[in-house]
Amino acid sequence: MQTILYIFFFLLGLVLASFLNALMYRLNKKYKYPEILTKPSHCEKCKKELKWYELIPILSYILTKGRCSKCKSKIDIYYPISELLLGISIFLLYYTHSAWYTYPILLILFSLTYFDIYYKAIPQIPTLVFVGLSFLYLIVNALISGEIVLNALPSGLIVIVGISLILVVMYGFKNFKEGFGIGDFLILLSLSMFLNTRDFWLMFWISIFTAVVISIVGFVLKKYNLKTALPLLPFFTIAYIVTVTYGAVILKYLGLTVAIL
Repeated sequence: MQTILYIFFFLLGLVLASFLNALMYRLNKKYKYPEILTKPSHCEKCKKELKWYELIPILSYILTKGRCSKCKSKIDIYYPISELLLGISIFLLYYTHSAWYTYPILLILFSLTYFDIYYKAIPQIPTLVFVGLSFLYLIVNALISGEIVLNALPSGLIVIVGISLILVVMYGFKNFKEGFGIGDFLILLSLSMFLNTRDFWLMFWISIFTAVVISIVGFVLKKYNLKTALPLLPFFTIAYIVTVTYGAVILKYLGLTVAIL
């Protein structure tokens, strides 16, 4: 029975990823209601309506060899990769018995990541709603527990102020947003309210480390240059999942390593 549940949550992640990717695409293309939900999926190039088997997450990409069956245009590899990652992420959240609110947070981060990857910008309204929900979470917790618990909010503010000062020095006051968008600040602030201080700093450094590694690989492969804008939200999302599922294990290992050294 447990194995069936594991498979179910993995497949649920695949389906949700496929749905959210399509929804984010249609939102960006300014589809109107009810067309945004009812219009059949189609090829972005030739507009051919997709068959049901062409909508199966990951498998359809493999069967079609990553191309439209009609015009043979390439299907962006982001779609199968994002589907696989969300499937694994939701499976891990269930497998490690993560808190209930980690699921909606993951879906919000996943949805906003779509825009950060394709447009190097995060939509303002959904981001502000996420911030508002984060503050509401702290308020409700305070009412239930009878005491004010800020979680890692002070650390989040320290990170934002520290990075802002660095960027002002690097780019000047008028252009400091080139290195780190306001949306990234707000996402970090929101996540700090859901994590304790220890987990927040672990998440932050995991995201920075993975971003640096990817940047180095990009430079080596000559895919990136000094002007390449690297979306940071994907790294925040991956780091968040790693932290809430196996953060305690990582911190324990790091503690043991430091003790041995």
